[in-house]
Amino acid sequence: MKLPLTISLLASNRTASLERCLDSLKPLLQKVPAELIIVFTGTEERVRQAAARYTEQIVPFTWCDDFSAARNEGLKRAKGEWFLYLDDDEWFDDVTEICEFFQSGEYKNYNSASYIQRNYLDWNGAQYSDVTACRMARRTENLSFQNPIHEVLLPFDGPCKMFHSYVHHYGYLKETVSKRDGKGERNIPLLLKDIKERPDYTRNYTQLTQEYFVTQRWDEAVETCRQGLKVCGKMETKYRDWLQSYLIESLYKKGDYEQTEKEALLILENESPCELLQLVFYPILIAICEQKGDYVKALKYGEKFEGLLNYMEQHPQLWTEQRLGLVNKDKVMNPDWLYPARLNCVMAALELSDREKAKYFLQLLPWDKEYMIEQYYPLLDQWKETYADLLPELLASLLYDSQYLLMQRLLLEGDPFLFRRCLKEIEHPYLLQQLVKKACQSKSDLSLLLNRMDLDSWKKCIFGVINGTPYTDMRFLWEAQETLFADYLLQGLWFKKLLLEKELTRGFPMKEALLETLEEYAQCVRAFYKEQYQEFMFREDCFYLLPSDCRLSFVILEALDFWRQGQMAETIRSLRTALQIEPRMTGVIREVIRILNYETAHPAPAAGAEFEQLASQMKAALRTMADNKQYSEAEQVLAQLIPLLPDDMELLKLQQRLMAEMKD
Repeated sequence: MKLPLTISLLASNRTASLERCLDSLKPLLQKVPAELIIVFTGTEERVRQAAARYTEQIVPFTWCDDFSAARNEGLKRAKGEWFLYLDDDEWFDDVTEICEFFQSGEYKNYNSASYIQRNYLDWNGAQYSDVTACRMARRTENLSFQNPIHEVLLPFDGPCKMFHSYVHHYGYLKETVSKRDGKGERNIPLLLKDIKERPDYTRNYTQLTQEYFVTQRWDEAVETCRQGLKVCGKMETKYRDWLQSYLIESLYKKGDYEQTEKEALLILENESPCELLQLVFYPILIAICEQKGDYVKALKYGEKFEGLLNYMEQHPQLWTEQRLGLVNKDKVMNPDWLYPARLNCVMAALELSDREKAKYFLQLLPWDKEYMIEQYYPLLDQWKETYADLLPELLASLLYDSQYLLMQRLLLEGDPFLFRRCLKEIEHPYLLQQLVKKACQSKSDLSLLLNRMDLDSWKKCIFGVINGTPYTDMRFLWEAQETLFADYLLQGLWFKKLLLEKELTRGFPMKEALLETLEEYAQCVRAFYKEQYQEFMFREDCFYLLPSDCRLSFVILEALDFWRQGQMAETIRSLRTALQIEPRMTGVIREVIRILNYETAHPAPAAGAEFEQLASQMKAALRTMADNKQYSEAEQVLAQLIPLLPDDMELLKLQQRLMAEMKD
């Protein structure tokens, strides 16, 4: 019986990803008669041991900067009818389709096969780009790997089976390829060396451009594209389109907008590029026109882009036929590529007061996928102010079941039914802040919202409302705090706490108001936590477990008690302890310390009716002396009186008057 399949992979020093890779291959090894060959290019014994758990065929290979040489070592030892290869930082999501391909005997009808490599753009795994990976072929005598970098298995003959199976791959993350020991630093010297030896091999230029592109080396990417286009043959349409795509995008990324527009238009007018290439060009041209203020052209390019997109959707095979590596449908439909272009067209239409086109491009935004559009909420709200005569009404007219659009209808119409619906349905923090602010302005009942919102979410929400409201416009928030929270003690206390905090930090209250507000703040915070924690949490041995603002409140109240008792040294000591607890209140605490230090240095005289009467008589005498220009006598009286009344502003003004008149 012939062995249907050989699986071969290169293993370096990546134990974790290697084990995940090998684990994903287990179903293939269990269900299909197959052998596994691991070409070990690393040095770590733990990697070799991990590989040895899956196969005895571990081939040591001394790395020589030649991927094809390493791959061919595995190919030489292969006995399977078919050969499948992959890397140790890739792993299959599901191999069922490949298993069935061999189990059913379907593999006898093909000479090659490809699967999908899913290249992730962030560690969250939310964004990715899919490329076709030609990684499986019938083994023949002349089958071999070629090219020292970005190796290819040739000849790759048809018919070719296209699998929907894919491997996960995180090797092209920006932070990975930009590291000095990352793929970019590894691959670029190898490609440059091969280009020097084979200057007419176009594929190397496309691969080198990609390496420069992902490492954001725009000048090198542009120059490599130009070199590649010079050697690109007339029949190499795919490579030419690929290089033109990266040339235009690299020019744009480096900020050379004039040259970007010039060269993109030349290609569009003179070379009739494929639809996919045009779909890459038009969003760039739209962005350039929007930056220049050429809104008519921006709309023209936007309409061409949408027309081409509709055409491609009606002829889906073109996405596969025209794909150029990472330049594919995923790139065009990537939200970070697609929706900024449409938003630019919305702005262009608003600038031109073109209601119909603004509505057309607004409707193309992903209102049915709130998570995709939520990042644009602040931008749309900014535009609502700039284009107040047009955009708010347009947004409210879009009949999509979107939280943002629901909020726009409420803001425009003020319908009580819409308000209740918003209180029940809106989830996004940004919109919740707007909703709560509107409720506070109108003193509307918030119970429908508060009954479903956890305390942490409320704290974040009301912080956004208070922080986003100018200090001079906060009266409505104080009024709302007094009326809306009778049945929601914790929410009301936190609301009041943040209001007092802003009053202390933005209101710059003077001594009496400062101390009074600070005490009210500390009492509010203490009450908030007393409602939640058991009494033992406030014991001295548990004090360090309390949140910082809670500990601060106790220290402030302690300091104020010391102050009332006249223990100034203890007061200052406590306040200095408070400085270490809550950095956000540093300015407030320092101001209190400054005021109290001044009081210590300039103690007020003992107050009394006789003293006040005497001070009043002396100030009257000073005014008479000043009027009669008896400056020497007045100076002597001031020198005795000011130390006794350091905070008397009338005396300070009289002193300034005397100094000015004496100078004249």
